[in-house]
Amino acid sequence: MAFPDFKQNYFELFSLPVQFAVDSALLGEHYRQLQQELHPDRYASAPAQQQRVAVQYSALVNQAYATLNKPLARALYLLELAGMSQEQISAEPVDGGFLIEQMELREKLESLHDLVDPDTVLDHLVTEISADIRAHQAEFATSYAAGDLDAAASACVKMQYLEKLLLEAEQIESELMDKV
Repeated sequence: MAFPDFKQNYFELFSLPVQFAVDSALLGEHYRQLQQELHPDRYASAPAQQQRVAVQYSALVNQAYATLNKPLARALYLLELAGMSQEQISAEPVDGGFLIEQMELREKLESLHDLVDPDTVLDHLVTEISADIRAHQAEFATSYAAGDLDAAASACVKMQYLEKLLLEAEQIESELMDKV
């Protein structure tokens, strides 16, 4: 069995086009196939060096799958492939209107515990945040495809803010469920 090239990018590893939109079913299919072919257990009786390489490739396949399977991680990876560092991405300016919206959403989240029926408000907030994430994913895809890396990075930064906010909302939801 020949191992894939460590120098391949994650898209090449899974035989996928280098773009934001990913066929999840195909990604999953290629992941299972690579795991089956490269799993370290298949090399248990192989020489030690081949066993180590199998472990490294298995880890690479897992990391690549985790990156390509999540839109935010995939967007960051695409920007990295295009030559942008994490520092450059983080330095992208975000418009004031977006930041004000984030503060308002955060305030709503923080005030949930004071409400009589926080579940309904929380459901609405999660729906709103999720819709905003999808909108910025579309913005990223369009900007990236057009080669406008600055706009793509800005959309990515917004996705990062929103993902963090969504995680906080899910934590609050879990806390509310624990009180029931």
